[in-house]
Amino acid sequence: MPESVQASPLAEGAFDGVAATSEGPPLAFASRTSHGANTGQLWDLTSGAVHGPPIPGFPAGRAEWTFGVPAASPIVAWTHRDRVHVHDLGTGGELVVDGQPDLLGLAAHSGRGAVVAVFGPACDAEVVVWDAATGDRLAEFTLWLGHHTDIDRSMLHATPASGPVVALTGGADVLVLDVERGGDAVTAVPSGRAVMAPSPHGLVLVEVAERALRVRGVDGDGLAVLTVPEPCGPVAASGAGPLLVAAALRDDPCAVLAWDAAEPDPSHRVKVPAPVHDLALAPDGTLVAATDDGLFAARLR
Repeated sequence: MPESVQASPLAEGAFDGVAATSEGPPLAFASRTSHGANTGQLWDLTSGAVHGPPIPGFPAGRAEWTFGVPAASPIVAWTHRDRVHVHDLGTGGELVVDGQPDLLGLAAHSGRGAVVAVFGPACDAEVVVWDAATGDRLAEFTLWLGHHTDIDRSMLHATPASGPVVALTGGADVLVLDVERGGDAVTAVPSGRAVMAPSPHGLVLVEVAERALRVRGVDGDGLAVLTVPEPCGPVAASGAGPLLVAAALRDDPCAVLAWDAAEPDPSHRVKVPAPVHDLALAPDGTLVAATDDGLFAARLR
């Protein structure tokens, strides 16, 4: 039987999205609706305290922002009114670039932190890579999406471990790209929904199936299958040490199961006081859940 864990409140309010660092200090960034105005906020998960001031005018939709550490300090990027905003959470500096991309992610390009944007919708999508510090255009190329546009896709990364690699998920497959190589596809993995994380086996994708979570390398090789008692909602993964995977249950959205990916059966069952909108796993094993009743956290290792 999985160990039962009760999640503890980290912050009050209504939260629609959360993301965590994949390596280094455990930090989480979340978007919150407060008095009709959405804000973005960084948390230090070691102390449980907020880190820096909130960012006003932040987008409400989780698909409209991305968070990670592609360079020396954590970065959050988002789209708003035909602009891409890139905020350095370490220095407080902000860069604004013209554009309204459909997909947004982070990567490393030639040793620089970079923002990756996909413009569409079209089978031939345009990909632009900007320097996250200066806004300089580092790369630009077109990308064939087959018979699927980028509308229903999202962009995955796990910076800094993912380096120049990003993945587009949500279509008939997960398309893995190297933005330093001009968009050459590393591989296309059959799956409709997935998350990316570093692991002891290198960079992996955790695919969401009907009653299973499948762990694959970005080259498509199968590494593990995790058993799930019912269909999953939001999924998260972290690979600082053994790969840890967590998934909210679609039919019981206040319950989150967690796995040590070396074993097929879940190791923990986390009870969250409200239905989970989004999940994140930090490098120290802290699970963070975004709900309408607050942001909640639980230590899993």
